[in-house]
Amino acid sequence: MSLSLYTSERNEIVSQRHNGAFWKPCPGTTKGYLCCGYQILTPLTGCGMYCRFCILQSYLESQKQTLFENFDDLEKEVVEKMKLRSGILRFGTGEFADSLFSEDQTHACSRIARLLQPYENVVVEFKTKSDNIEPLRAIQHPGKVIIGFSMNTPRMIELHERNTASLDARLQAAKKCLDMGFWIAFHFDPIIYYQQWESEYRETVKRIFETVGSADRIAWWSLGGFRTIPALKTLLREHDCELPLFSSEMILGQDRKLRYFRPQRVEFYRAIQEEAMDHDEETPLYLCMESPEVWEDAGMKWRIPNGLPSYLDTRAKKMLDLQS
Repeated sequence: MSLSLYTSERNEIVSQRHNGAFWKPCPGTTKGYLCCGYQILTPLTGCGMYCRFCILQSYLESQKQTLFENFDDLEKEVVEKMKLRSGILRFGTGEFADSLFSEDQTHACSRIARLLQPYENVVVEFKTKSDNIEPLRAIQHPGKVIIGFSMNTPRMIELHERNTASLDARLQAAKKCLDMGFWIAFHFDPIIYYQQWESEYRETVKRIFETVGSADRIAWWSLGGFRTIPALKTLLREHDCELPLFSSEMILGQDRKLRYFRPQRVEFYRAIQEEAMDHDEETPLYLCMESPEVWEDAGMKWRIPNGLPSYLDTRAKKMLDLQS
């Protein structure tokens, strides 16, 4: 099957009843890697864009965008579970669908923001590779909302991220989100190895600060090297497009995912942290699904003396003005 035929149905949005839980903790494994304690809400699945490295293509049965029609059940679940929760909660969408790509049609983000707005201990992040931010103007309390932009170098966006916004478009969208009163986040995940990786990722960091000025309104900034399940490599090989994504040597980690060797991942994180800190020492960086040893080798362990969830919860408290 050609890749174009395989991805063509992604433009279609279908409705379906969801009979499972809408609220689940981040599926990050604890097998030797540190998880951030993120809480995921899933009002829809699937994505109208196509990223070659996206795990959803080997995880979801259908490539169509599926909007769950029983949003009232999501609301009820949140209300009931919130009665049993205390402390800071960091919610987000974007794990099983791009949050903003189809917001014009689904209005899922504005509905979730409205649902969570009354809870003073809650922030919610909408993750995207889109620049479709105009529908966000429906959100009345942007100070409790984070718009998280997945970032990559222009070369990697062109090569691997079909139908997504360009780097320039994402940066301008981030600036507009700041002007609208939202917090923003950046996610360098996946960081992909190629010959020019260091100079081009450093240049991308520079462009972020040229656009947003400082880290004052950046909620957080994650870093993660490319990792995936072996099934994705098999699927891409069937479409004859596994290279150059898998052109570098990889190992099978404790979580049964393919990863770059540890020294390469450490190089990624050291270089990007150095570049970001040169621009603003307050940049709130963290590593996604990495071992304590990699945090140490990358010179980032000092950021999480009380653990990664505590580090991000403290940041959220400051954003919500709940510092005691």
